Amino acid sequence: MKTANELIFDRFISSLQKPRANYIGIEIEMPIVNLTGEKTDKAVSIAAVQKAIEHFGFTPKKFDDDGICHEAVCEDTCDIFSFDCSYNNFEIALGRVRTLHEAQARFKDYVSFINEELNQNQHTLSGLGVNPNYKINDFNFVPSPRYRMLEGYLKKAEVWRHTRLIDHDFHHYYGYGTFSSASQVQLDINEENLCSVIKAFSLVEPLKAVLFANSYLPEMPELLCVRDYFWERSAHGINPKNLGFFEPLPQSVGEITDYLSRTSIFCAERNGKYLFFYPIPFDEYLTRESIEGEYYDGEYHPYCFTPKAEDIAYLRTYKQIDLTARGTLEFRSACTQPLSQAMTVAAFHLGLMNRVAELTALLSGSLLYRDGGDPDLLRRKMNRRDFLSFVNPDELRMLLTEILTLCTEGLRERGYAEDIYLEPLFKRAETLTSPSSYLLQNQNNIDKVIREYASL
Repeated sequence: MKTANELIFDRFISSLQKPRANYIGIEIEMPIVNLTGEKTDKAVSIAAVQKAIEHFGFTPKKFDDDGICHEAVCEDTCDIFSFDCSYNNFEIALGRVRTLHEAQARFKDYVSFINEELNQNQHTLSGLGVNPNYKINDFNFVPSPRYRMLEGYLKKAEVWRHTRLIDHDFHHYYGYGTFSSASQVQLDINEENLCSVIKAFSLVEPLKAVLFANSYLPEMPELLCVRDYFWERSAHGINPKNLGFFEPLPQSVGEITDYLSRTSIFCAERNGKYLFFYPIPFDEYLTRESIEGEYYDGEYHPYCFTPKAEDIAYLRTYKQIDLTARGTLEFRSACTQPLSQAMTVAAFHLGLMNRVAELTALLSGSLLYRDGGDPDLLRRKMNRRDFLSFVNPDELRMLLTEILTLCTEGLRERGYAEDIYLEPLFKRAETLTSPSSYLLQNQNNIDKVIREYASL
């Protein structure tokens, strides 16, 4: 059997040595909100998406245990409709595109159609990072093998807290995936600039919290972005290497493979059964003679199995910046944005990808890092409602504007006039107001915010 590092290299690094085509991949999750203030009606969600599948000619691919289609694909564009974790949360994953205009046109068509269907029953897709009706919504995961596995794994944290004496402060929102939504972008990367890109975008993460925070939870009023907390304090965070930042920042591809070999695997598949188990660092996992897992069949049952090298296909991290098996970097830390501004996340990363050296130089001498600031600690501070107590507002405005100017230059260099998607970010930088900040300013009229964030 190959070593863990060799398997990591084959899966995550080898594709980076091939010519890259500089495609863009965009995934946008959106809560389905019941405008009456009641819980999301699963039947309404399913019916609206089923009509969209038929209207746009998508091919149903995955079905839940009740025969309901929860994922469909467009054969021409490779766009995917899916319910993410639950029937309260809908995701559009756009197939590879060359320009943001292509992405925006398809996204707008899809959302317009689906919302027209949902609105007939007082529901809507809205650009909020947390479903405002989360307290009364069903926390049931999509009843399918993969989601049953994930649900079991996240719930198991409560058991592991007591049986394994883990030094990990779990939260009780095991169903956070059913009511929290994100906006993710994947960009092609090559081996030569992998480390420099990870460094530059790690340094900018704290500032992304200021621009893109949009997951407010009333039970945690000090946070504008509760997304990081949901992931870190769940079973996914038992091994901190699976989340957050690369620490220390890697200086070579070898350091990246070493790091990834120590991230944990928590699921596999045997004989058609999707298994989960206590997370094990991958290099250790390969040395085990057997693993005690569980699978779902009406209830959860134990299942003992032997690790295999092929199980690397199930090794998945959820870092702020993730290296994928497709030869891309996935930027995961941004919340879903108001739908009229859905392309801001992709535009921000795409523009800065063409200005990595300048971005690193600018940030290294900035108010955040000139005294040796730590990106992880700084992001935690900037996620907070009182972030302005940590930094000088005028300096912060200037830094954000300089970064967005770099981003504009990077986009204009592409020659597609994509910098128009940055306009809302310049306004946010000027006012130091994120979508979460705006929601708080209007928290007595949440219906207004839901409708505004649903508007295209």
